[in-house]
Amino acid sequence: MNRLILIEELIQHMTLSRSELSRKTGLNKATVSAQVQDLLDEDIFIEKADAGDTTSRGRKPIILEIKGQAGYSVGIDIDEGKFLFILSDLKGRVLYREEQPLNNNQLSLVSSEIIDILHPLIQKYNDLYSPHGLVGIGIGVHGIVNRKNEIVYTPKEKWTKENITQYFEEAFNVETYVDNNANLSVFAEQVYSEYISDLFCVTLYTGIGLGIIKNHEIYRGFQGFAGEIGHMIIETNGIQCTCGNLGCWELYASDKALKKKLASVYPLYSDNERLQKMFDHKGDNQYMNEYLLYLAVGLNNIINIFNPEKLILNSPFLNAHPELIAKVEEKLQSKFNNYQEIRVSTLGNKACALGASALALKKFLGVNTLIHANYHYQI
Repeated sequence: MNRLILIEELIQHMTLSRSELSRKTGLNKATVSAQVQDLLDEDIFIEKADAGDTTSRGRKPIILEIKGQAGYSVGIDIDEGKFLFILSDLKGRVLYREEQPLNNNQLSLVSSEIIDILHPLIQKYNDLYSPHGLVGIGIGVHGIVNRKNEIVYTPKEKWTKENITQYFEEAFNVETYVDNNANLSVFAEQVYSEYISDLFCVTLYTGIGLGIIKNHEIYRGFQGFAGEIGHMIIETNGIQCTCGNLGCWELYASDKALKKKLASVYPLYSDNERLQKMFDHKGDNQYMNEYLLYLAVGLNNIINIFNPEKLILNSPFLNAHPELIAKVEEKLQSKFNNYQEIRVSTLGNKACALGASALALKKFLGVNTLIHANYHYQI
């Protein structure tokens, strides 16, 4: 417990002296000194002279920080026909990022594709970030994941009752974790953006997911299925969904749904040209208004059910046009709506992979909280 407290405190404050650690944690100096020495021996902490201290003419005070270059984690976001992966050091700084297409749909073949691409990079970074090297892998999938780290169902790939972690643990001999992309996205927002106890994130890409953090913990529901908000029915006689229902929210308010709608209206143009066409009428375009209305209907339900403090919308379209948040809020008419803020994501399409990488790092360090927002990284 003392070890955990010291690691969490140093992550949050970035640099501290032994005496500051003692004062902030309430642990006596002897305990702090013994635990710090163990963490220095394990290459988790590093010590250096405080270059920022200008008050002393003599020897500079010794400060501690996490030894970022001692190891790294990998975060992977597997989506329809592609995957994005990120390598992050022990301080959460992004070392490498890449997106690649996927040529297969079967889980074992998808895993093999990703592993083949990762192998040379992991060999390279194991030499550069030692002694720990690769400390863990996190994987995000766009579907239901249970509390046993198993994929229950993905609507697009049709993966059912699958265990993806076995492929990566066998290939790289490190602990591997899998979670729903929305859960990992909201976790990344908390770690890298703002560490608050009540945070919601709606991801609107090929589908729609809801990541929920309540009292600093990801809310998963009874078996881990919470947050499948994209399959909330908003049109009882609406479009047929792959889940089996009609009129699911993601068929009307996801980025994929918007692009599909515009492709049917402006078939001779590219996606970017179609979006520009939609803006030609200064925001009065019927297709934009229809999209924003459907988006507001779903958000209204989320707000009324959960009463969130902050609600982050992670959508390629909205991230590029944050001014549209005001138009969405205009359509939230209910007198029961009560929230502090709705805003776009600062992490964008990297959120899931960042969250997966942060999850693997959190597990390796054995901490309950992970706060990298104070580092102000350029993601």
